[in-house]
Amino acid sequence: MTKFQVGDRVKVLDKSIWPDGGDKIARWEGKIIEVIRDPAGYVMMKGDSIWFNMLFHENELEKI
Repeated sequence: MTKFQVGDRVKVLDKSIWPDGGDKIARWEGKIIEVIRDPAGYVMMKGDSIWFNMLFHENELEKI
């Protein structure tokens, strides 16, 4: 069972191993628009301040 549902508000967690420029991703906020079934544990997030969707593992996000 996933931690998130479609429509949940989330924030990207800080992570020391983000690739170059990844610190810009940390703390982004958005809304879950899709829960991926295969592979399990991934969700698609639509960011508030970006015009594209991003795929994250659920452990890289927190509910707000």
